[in-house]
Amino acid sequence: SRALKTPVPDSLTFETAVVLPLAISTAAAGLYAKEILGLPLPTIKPSMTEKTILVWGGSSSVGTAAIQLAVASGIQVITTASTHNVEFVKSLGAVAAVDHRSPTVVADIATALRTTNFVGVYDAISTPETAKAISAIFDELDVALPVASVHPVERLSERFAPKFAMTFDIAWGPNEYIGKHVWQEYLPRALKSGSVQAKPDPYVVGSRLEDIQQALSLQKEGVSAKKIVVTLVQ
Repeated sequence: SRALKTPVPDSLTFETAVVLPLAISTAAAGLYAKEILGLPLPTIKPSMTEKTILVWGGSSSVGTAAIQLAVASGIQVITTASTHNVEFVKSLGAVAAVDHRSPTVVADIATALRTTNFVGVYDAISTPETAKAISAIFDELDVALPVASVHPVERLSERFAPKFAMTFDIAWGPNEYIGKHVWQEYLPRALKSGSVQAKPDPYVVGSRLEDIQQALSLQKEGVSAKKIVVTLVQ
């Protein structure tokens, strides 16, 4: 789509810039669509509000984009991450990070959110396990709030009713204005100024077509705070 394009600044290599497109669009679809989280569109110099969202999976490619875009919308972000990625997600703008592997993760997140103006969740992982945890957080806090998911997730209760953030919903139709704003108005300035970082870092596994299978295998195994890339140099 013509809506989803932006110049790559000289400060970014193509193999670094390539970590952004799918992640930014998927994050934006969930954060800004009025039928999902409906946050204000991002700006270069946002006025920070007291509103807070939870981003589950802050070190994933979509999670890193969701944190940065939410902060650019003036929203406080609490996120989950492994202990070795806590400083990484805070460098993106998260105000706090909770270890998703902790046996007390639900209670820990509920405690972190209890005194905030909690307005919703972006689940950048969207597995049955994350759905169960987020549903339990809602029960703990006695709230029912919007949830954006990157995969279809079962509705577990009246309180927990996630909505699937379709990446290309911001490319056309009623939400095309989101794609145009993020990609044509916000990102050119944000990338040039460095207020949006091309994260997570690329993990280049090869430069040939035959390297794609290795890349897919590594992706299936799972990586932490990395984006697997095949450069396909001619």
